[in-house]
Order: sequence, then C-alpha cells, then structure tokens
Amino acid sequence: MEPEDVAGSLQTVLDDVAAEREAQDRLWGVQEFPDGSGPEYGERADEAKRDVAAAWSRGELTWRHILTEEFYEALAETDSERLRIELIQTAAVAVKWVQSLDRRRGLTPHRTKTGGREKLVRDRIPEIIQDAGGGAAAVRAAEEGEYEALLRAKLYEEAGEYVASGESAELADLLEVLYALAAVHGISPAELERQRAQKAGERGGFTHRLVLRLPTGVSDGK
Repeated sequence: MEPEDVAGSLQTVLDDVAAEREAQDRLWGVQEFPDGSGPEYGERADEAKRDVAAAWSRGELTWRHILTEEFYEALAETDSERLRIELIQTAAVAVKWVQSLDRRRGLTPHRTKTGGREKLVRDRIPEIIQDAGGGAAAVRAAEEGEYEALLRAKLYEEAGEYVASGESAELADLLEVLYALAAVHGISPAELERQRAQKAGERGGFTHRLVLRLPTGVSDGK
C-alpha cells in the first residue's frame, strides 16, 4: 500500500471514531468516572505479554493478542500521565486493527466524488447480488488510470482474508487478482508462471522452510 493510501485509511478510521464520540456525547453528555486501574492488573499485563511472545514464536500472533497486552498494560497503571500514554497506545492499536479490517474488506481510501467508498469486484458479482434479491447493484467500469490502483487494493483485501481465515480457498481469489495485475503489465498467466519458475530455479522455493536470521542493516535478498 502506498504511503498516501495508509494516511487516507487512517483518516477514514479517525473520522469514524470522531463520529462515534460525537454520538456518545449527544447521548450521554460529558462523563466522569474513576479510572479503576491499578497494580492488581499487573499480573494480567505480564500474562498478556507472555501470550504475545508465545504466539509470535509459534507464528500465531493476532490483533487480539496485541490489543489485550496494551489494554492490560493500561489497566495496570496508576500514574495519570503513564495511564494516558498507555491508553493512547491501546487506542492506536485498535485503530490499526480497524485499518486492517478495512483493507481485508477492500474498503480502501478510494472515494467517489460524492464522498462514498468503492471496491473492485468480480465481473459476476452484480448478477449474483440481483439473483439473491438485492436489486440492481450500483456499479461502474474503472477508468484506465485507477484500475491498477484498485487491483492493488484488492490484492491487500484478498491477502488479508487469507491471513485472517487461513482457508486455502482464499488463495484462489488471491491468484485471480495476481493474474489481473499481470495482465495490466501485459503478462499472461503462462508468462507469469515462467517467471516464477525461473526465479525458483535461481533462488529456490520455500520447500525447506528456511528462516534467515538477519543482522541489522542486511538486505533480506527475497
């Protein structure tokens, strides 16, 4: 994702958070409660840190692990300044999680002229929506200059769905997007496979499951 896309997706989430805060204020007004935090939550914070480390070592780290660690670190604080820092960190992780969800759903910063949001879909999706009783879908053909950008966003969406579910069926969706992106560059599926095989011959594949420990400043070599 391009840096401007990341910034745009962040602003989208922050706008949604601000709208929710305004709705809460309209409903409840300004509220003041005791913090309720304290050292009694220190053990849970330590446990959450251990869970993060263990999940990371197993390759099973999730947003739930990360947010839980930040949440309990906040609960364990009594100093108001430190508590504020921890709450900001907790909120930042929650926002980052929402950004990840938006990428997974294809809700990129791409906006229409009327301020709405759009996503690229497969050719038969409007037909499927209509057959399911959803009526005529509002669709348009992507313009030449935006099609590749929408495909890149779709790549993040499909990759995110696979990461979240682990379902092998999601790889077929990912492959479809890869083929479409290759076509944008004038590359056929057969040529893409040729290039893949060539790189595999030069650098190998991933069959040996090798994990390289990288010294600081050393390129990963891909």
